[in-house]
Amino acid sequence: MTTEVLQAPVNPVSPTSKRNGAAIQARRVRRVKIVGVQIAIIAALLVCWEFVSGRLINDIMISAPSNVFPVFWQWLTDGTILDAATTTFSNAALGLFFGGIAGIAVGVILGQSQMLADVFEPFITALYTMPKHALIPLFIMWVGIGSVLGILTSAVIAFFLIFFNTFFGIREVKQSLISSVRIMGGSTLDVLWRVRLPSALVWVVAGLKLAVPQAIVGVVVAEMLAGDQGLGNLVARNASSFNSAGTYAALITLLLAGFLIDRVMTALTKKPLEWKNSGSAM
Repeated sequence: MTTEVLQAPVNPVSPTSKRNGAAIQARRVRRVKIVGVQIAIIAALLVCWEFVSGRLINDIMISAPSNVFPVFWQWLTDGTILDAATTTFSNAALGLFFGGIAGIAVGVILGQSQMLADVFEPFITALYTMPKHALIPLFIMWVGIGSVLGILTSAVIAFFLIFFNTFFGIREVKQSLISSVRIMGGSTLDVLWRVRLPSALVWVVAGLKLAVPQAIVGVVVAEMLAGDQGLGNLVARNASSFNSAGTYAALITLLLAGFLIDRVMTALTKKPLEWKNSGSAM
């Protein structure tokens, strides 16, 4: 009597799995190399900056990193940066909210009516091409200085960016989809909610990605010109007193804040924009 030992079949690693693993490893190595090169570039720039300050260029014009970063760290620990950033970003968020709501509403209305679009298009285009920051002196006469000025400036900037994306998103809908809803007995409201708005949503997300940093820029410029708080005021206050180290520390704060916001918006809008690109490529 013989005893047979059953062994589980060995599943060899498929060539596809090997290729995928190699591709992932290659991407990781490439990413490490890129980060290493970026760190080297930053280090080289800091060394050159430290060398030229006070030697080749007057340190009033270019303060050395050894003077700038202690000021930046002091502001970071004593709450100066937090207070200024809270003011700037809260004003930008409010302006983005009001400007975004208005932009979506007007974009939906004009996107559905060719007559209204033809009537108002020259006016909207003329206002859009005007540099928005040139309106800040007018806004100062209307609302004075302070938070309202920054909110109004960011709202105007966000309105146009989100309006145009909403408008073209509404107009992009294929007529065949609208006709299908009509054939099934759908009303104009059904076409709006079931076809036009879902199509425009991705466009609104794309507009939002552009509007967020531009709204912050609007608030910072308003704070620099006529503000009493915020990151823009921090830059202007140090520059007006010829405090080079403080000016550069404030600029570094803006640089880091802008970079982080861009990364956050890229992460938040990645999936919707990928869906749009994949859908447009089909």
